[in-house]
Amino acid sequence: MRQSHGESEDVVTRSVRMLADHGYLETTVEQLAQAAGISRATFFRKYGSKEDMVFADHAATLERLEVLLHRSGLSPRRGLVEGAQLVFRHHLDHTERAVARHDLLQGVESLRDREIAMSSRYERVFQAFLRDALAPSEDRRVTAVALAAATVAVHNAFLRTWLRDPSPAGGEQLAASLSQRVAWLCSVFGVGSPARGALGPVGPVPASGTISREAGGDDVAAASEGPAPIVVVVPQGTDPQVAAERAARSVYEALRS
Repeated sequence: MRQSHGESEDVVTRSVRMLADHGYLETTVEQLAQAAGISRATFFRKYGSKEDMVFADHAATLERLEVLLHRSGLSPRRGLVEGAQLVFRHHLDHTERAVARHDLLQGVESLRDREIAMSSRYERVFQAFLRDALAPSEDRRVTAVALAAATVAVHNAFLRTWLRDPSPAGGEQLAASLSQRVAWLCSVFGVGSPARGALGPVGPVPASGTISREAGGDDVAAASEGPAPIVVVVPQGTDPQVAAERAARSVYEALRS
């Protein structure tokens, strides 16, 4: 269900906002349970720890992603495009929760580590899909690892851009551009045919939307003019699978940071 500013928030959203506003360490489970109108025992039984509650919706989103990617006859490109859209639109449909979680993670390092681990779970789901969907070849596993990591990294970059200006119009613009970028990624990896216009500009984005690099940032809009290259050096003679996994991780971390 799409949330609007006038609708009441669910328990998870209210709890995440409470943690962001009053402090993650300072807010107790008892306070969260009281605000939710449930007992402490019920809170633990339903949501687990505070950390588990912050990311409670991701488990359901991962299940939906796996169901989508298990559709018969789904091509690699279409699966990645639709999968990235599913995850991105989950955040658009729960704007208050996404913004509250983003605000909370800015000040809690352990939660940012958990977010990285969660991204790895999405990567593994995409990897499993690609290993089955890609045409048989000697480098199918390598392509699956690298393309899955790149898809998640691009999704996260667009998501962070939207979170800086979470307007409905900006979200729709970025959703369309995300599909184009994922299709373009597939063409770079030689997977399927690029969507019409996929190699062109990614489309307009909010003027304030930038990808954070801790200090400063690169604008996603700059991708339409050609993104700054990320160079990964691999020693000659390295096992191809090991090299691909390291390269994919390096690219992911560079785009994420």
